[in-house]
Formats: sequence, C-alpha cells, structure tokens
Amino acid sequence: MRRIHVPLSRLVLTTVGAFVVAMFLVAAAVAKPPGHSGPHGKVACSQAALVAAIDAANSAGGGTLDLAHQCHYQLTSSPDNSENGLPAITTAIKIKGNEATIDGTDSFRDFEVDGPDGSLSAHDLTITGGSVGDFGGGIANLGGSVTLDRVRVTGNSAVSAGGGIASATFSPASPATLTIRHSWVNHNQQTSADPDTALGGGGIVNIEGTAKLDRTQVNGNTAQGFVGGGIANGDYFSFSGSDSVLKLNHSRVNGNAAPNGNGGGIQNLLGSVTADHTHVNGNTAVHGGGIVSGNANGGSTGPAELKLSHSEVNRNTATAGPPAPGEGPPIAAGGISNGSVAVLSHTQVDGNTASQTSGAGIVNHGAMTLRHSKVDGNTAAGSGARASGGGILNLASPDVPGTGVLTLDHSKVDHNSAGGNGGGISNGLAPMAVGGDVTLKHSSVRHNSAGHAGGIFNNGGTVTLKKTKVTENHPDNCEPTNSIAGCMN
Repeated sequence: MRRIHVPLSRLVLTTVGAFVVAMFLVAAAVAKPPGHSGPHGKVACSQAALVAAIDAANSAGGGTLDLAHQCHYQLTSSPDNSENGLPAITTAIKIKGNEATIDGTDSFRDFEVDGPDGSLSAHDLTITGGSVGDFGGGIANLGGSVTLDRVRVTGNSAVSAGGGIASATFSPASPATLTIRHSWVNHNQQTSADPDTALGGGGIVNIEGTAKLDRTQVNGNTAQGFVGGGIANGDYFSFSGSDSVLKLNHSRVNGNAAPNGNGGGIQNLLGSVTADHTHVNGNTAVHGGGIVSGNANGGSTGPAELKLSHSEVNRNTATAGPPAPGEGPPIAAGGISNGSVAVLSHTQVDGNTASQTSGAGIVNHGAMTLRHSKVDGNTAAGSGARASGGGILNLASPDVPGTGVLTLDHSKVDHNSAGGNGGGISNGLAPMAVGGDVTLKHSSVRHNSAGHAGGIFNNGGTVTLKKTKVTENHPDNCEPTNSIAGCMN
C-alpha cells in the first residue's frame, strides 16, 4: 500500500476545496427567526407527516416532535429537490424518537441543521441509510447545535467527509456544537479517495466547532480519504479563527479504518483532543493507526493539543510500507503520532504494530510528556533500521524549536520489540533523522528487544536518566556504548 503524505497546505487549499464550496452553498440558506412555541404532538408513520411536522415547527419558531413508536420513516424523495430527505432544521426542534428509525434509503441525507438558530435534540432514535455526494450522510450540522441521547447513527455514507456526522463552523458568531451521550456512531463510511474532493471522518468530522462525546461508541467506521477513520477533528479550513475542540469521556473509538490515510481512530489537526477513561483500540491506518495529532509527517509542531487520561490506545496498526526514494524516513506510528503537544497520564499504549516501518507504539516529533503511563508490548515488525523504535520513536527537526522533546515520569517502557534499533526507545532514526531531548524520571525500560540496542538507541540526541532503570533488554541495554550516562550494558 502506498504511503500517504498530507502537507498542511494541501489539506487546507486542495483536499477540501470542493468541500468548502459545497458547505458554504448549503450554509447560505436563510434561517427563520427563533420563537417560543410550536407543534407538540404525535407524528404519523410516514415521510410526508414528518416533513410537514418539521415545516410546521420551523414556521412556529420551534417545537417537539413525538415520533410513532418503532416507526420506520423511509425518505424516498426530497421536499426541496436537494440531497436532504427532510426540510433543513432552522429553529429549535426536539425529537422524541420512541425507538423509531429515520432511513435515508441510501438516497438522501437524514438531517441538516442550519445555524445560527437551527438546533436538533434527539432521543431514542436510529439515523441510518443517509447517503450524500458531499458531507454528513446522517447529519450535517452547519453552524447549529445538535444533541443526541441514546441515538444510533449507523450505516450512513458521504463522499467527501463525515460519513455519519459532519459538524462545522463558518463564523465565530455561529459556532457548531455537537453533544453525543450514551449513543453509537458505528459502521458509517466516507467513500471517496479523490485528493481534490475527499477529506475523511468516517464516523464524525468536527471542523472549528466543539464536539463532546460522553459514554459513546464510534466504532467500525471507514474513511477512504486522508484523515480520521473514526473521527477527524481540526481547523481544516484555517479561516474562521474558531477552535476545534473534541472531548471524549468514558467513550470508545474502536475498530475504525483509514486505509489510504492518517489517524485510523482519531486525526487531530490544528485542534485539541481531550480523552478521559476512553479507549482508542483496534484501529488501522497507513500512518497513525490509533491517533494522529498535529502534522503527521513531521517538520512542524503546529498548534494541536492531545491530552489522554486514564485511557487506552491499544492494538492499533499502521500499514505503511517503506517509502519511495525521496519521500522521507520510514515512519508509521502504530499507536500515536504526535506532531505538536501531547500529555498522557495514567494511560496505556500497548500492543500496537508498525507493520514494516518505525515507531510501533508512539512517534513523537513534537513535545510529549508521559506520567504514570505504560508503553508495553508494541512491535516494529519489519527488519533493519527502517523498523526501529518498538515502544517509542523520538525525532527532532533541527530547524524547528520544540520538536523531539520527550519526558517520561513514573512510566514504563517494557516488552516492546523492533527489527532495527531501539526496542524500547529509539531517539532518532539512523542514519536518516536525529533524536531530540529525552528525559526519563523514576521510570523503567525493561525486557525490550531489537536488532541493536534492545533498551534505548540514541542517534544524535540527548538521553537523560534520573532514578530510572534500563535493564534486562536484548541484546543489550543502550547503544552507542557510553552515549547515555547511567546506562550499563
């Protein structure tokens, strides 16, 4: 499989060009003024009845729709000759689902919510079969507010971005907000790999807005574009000045895939991701099987932030093969790739795999701190120097301050393996890239194995050990000999 490089300029100017235009055209719809009253009653089990109920609620300034119990609302036509199977929501509408299903029949988008006044709150509902040629197969939230509680968003697709849900801000005065509780965003697809039209976000794409997931699953989604098999989060437009914020609490982002790109579970570009008691497990991508935060390919720290607490990034896979001549060092990041600022606390990065390249557990080319965390049982499965850094690969960009800074505090790097150098930690990638500043405090690097330097390999960087044990690694603890003070072979 070819190795994908995604420079920031391409993401901003080329990859999403058509996507931006399409979203602006839709967002230009004029929203009706908000009100304080509206319809509140049962909606008969038909598309026509649901269309009429949404129209009435919009006209009245909002309302509550009580769907027929377990009804299958099939959207077989568009009320306005668009990609939508229902009228766009332009006021505050609450939907009591009563175990009903809204089905786009693989022909239409299920919901569009238009800001600044559009607001959808849905409970006990299934949203499925949404299919569009641009973005947001199940839900497109364009500067509005969407709250889902005990909702299933499953089996939807979009060509460009957000197979399940697309949420985007176009003006700081109308920020998009997405809140999902006790719900499922599973088995959705972003279908195009065209570099001029495809972005990603198989399950969810959040652009310059705020997305909060609480006790929610984002599992089994696929993005054929460049980023985010499960979730794509970030300032992919770089024009509004808004922040892209993703918060996950007691949630799961598992079993997603980005077979042509980066971030099998989560891709975070120019945004912030905070995850607490959350699992990002069993995902697959070319680069960054679990999580990519910041520029995936090095050279810039970027204003991205990743914070993981009491979480897992386990059993993810990076599939990249050796790069072609001139494409750069062979780096893949099975678990986490950090190109900006990352802090891991009480977190596991275990059992991840870089199939043929380096950095099975973690690749850091920004600034990363691990506290009371564990990097265990990761495998850089290839051979030779290109398969180095079984646990952690740390790289510095000589011309970019703040890159390749790695700190481990009360943490463990154990039982990792690499076919090349640095079974536990490779600080640099000989002979292609130099290491940075690595500091280990009250930590251990034990029972790792590699072709050379089972514990720690240092290429042109600095490794400082403070009350840290580097022991019982195979074939030795540290290389080059005497390059790391306090490490004995």
